[in-house]
Amino acid sequence: MTEQPKLVDVQPAEVEKIEFEPIKGYPMLYWKGKRPFTSTQYYPAQLKETYGADVDGWRNRIYWGDNLQVMSHLLKEFRGKINLIYIDPPFDSKADYKKKIQLRGQSVTNDQNAFEEKQYTDIWTNDEYLQFMYERLILMRELLADDGSIYLHCDYHKSHYIRSILDEIFGQNNFLNEIVWKRTAAHSDAKQGAKFYGRQHDIILVV
Repeated sequence: MTEQPKLVDVQPAEVEKIEFEPIKGYPMLYWKGKRPFTSTQYYPAQLKETYGADVDGWRNRIYWGDNLQVMSHLLKEFRGKINLIYIDPPFDSKADYKKKIQLRGQSVTNDQNAFEEKQYTDIWTNDEYLQFMYERLILMRELLADDGSIYLHCDYHKSHYIRSILDEIFGQNNFLNEIVWKRTAAHSDAKQGAKFYGRQHDIILVV
């Protein structure tokens, strides 16, 4: 008699889940499709380069990948330990940035078919952009030490919305300052007949 093969039930590997404390800050900003962000998964991250010597368990690192996944990866080792975060996120400027090259003395702007490397595009719907920032700022809150600070670089496009999101996530009492950074002494993009004043500064929000 031939013995029947036994069936083995193979379960998928369990994904480590990291949960967050509820947000207690007010007021709250609402947008279409706003989704709560109460937990994340531990993602493997691609470490590209390291620099300098190890100091108190820290060594300078460059990771490649989606910053949401990279920060989720860093939570396991550095949750509540980061003293300073500086971010220069997309501004939602509605600009489609293309790489400029020099070709026989002429400046040429490529299209996506000319280069394999994808160029930077800062075009969003309002709701997508706010959800993008919301989730990443929650992760930064989890990474930040109790005495840490975040410096967030933005401009007039979404600074008012981002300030509201910061108040929601960190609480109004933890907002420290709004730094106005004038780009250059004489720069102005206002043109004759234009319907707006020259935009001469960016903003850094500090919590």
